[in-house]
Amino acid sequence: MRKTLLLIAVLLFAVSGFAQVNYNNFNGYAPYWNPFGNPNTATYGETFTAPNSPNTNLADFGFYMAGPQTAGNIELGAYIATWTGTHAGNLLYSSPEYNYPNTGNAEIQFNTGGLQLTPGANYVMFLSVSQYYGQSSGLSFVSSGSATIPGGGFAYYNNAGNFSELFTNGWDNYGLTPNWAVNLDFNSGSGSTPEPGTLALLGTGLLGAIGYMRRKLL
Repeated sequence: MRKTLLLIAVLLFAVSGFAQVNYNNFNGYAPYWNPFGNPNTATYGETFTAPNSPNTNLADFGFYMAGPQTAGNIELGAYIATWTGTHAGNLLYSSPEYNYPNTGNAEIQFNTGGLQLTPGANYVMFLSVSQYYGQSSGLSFVSSGSATIPGGGFAYYNNAGNFSELFTNGWDNYGLTPNWAVNLDFNSGSGSTPEPGTLALLGTGLLGAIGYMRRKLL
């Protein structure tokens, strides 16, 4: 019995290397809110709370867009920042310039390269055209999502081409429903591929379990 419990503990420890947390409130493409882009609302965001677990490394995140209101590409950037309760705080991630084709019903996804967040802290993920204001004319609706994102709430700011205002002024509105449909993938920091040590430990545990069960059956 003691050997069986030991083997189970080894296996559980090894499998924990695969653990991930996913936030995803997408429930089908559903256009909502006023169109995003130039010259309309320059910044749309969704607040969230980081998991209270070891899996607080944000690997990637995405936004579900809905149909276009006005045809044309949208030059934008994607960002992660701390959330003060009224506006963005410290900027933690900024994507390269992204040319969204604005064809509708699509997820825009960004890889952070590994962004360590604080468990239980509040953040905002957002798209903004303000750093590229006037470079495109397309306008897009965004897709609404369910209210299942921890700490989630839709937020927006008509900051036009003034990017710095996002971090000094209260946004026009925040904590709104329906939420924006978004997707966030968290892990423990080792990435989605287990480390060699984790694989070796898992293999040892599996071989031990098989050998033990064979001896019990003989």
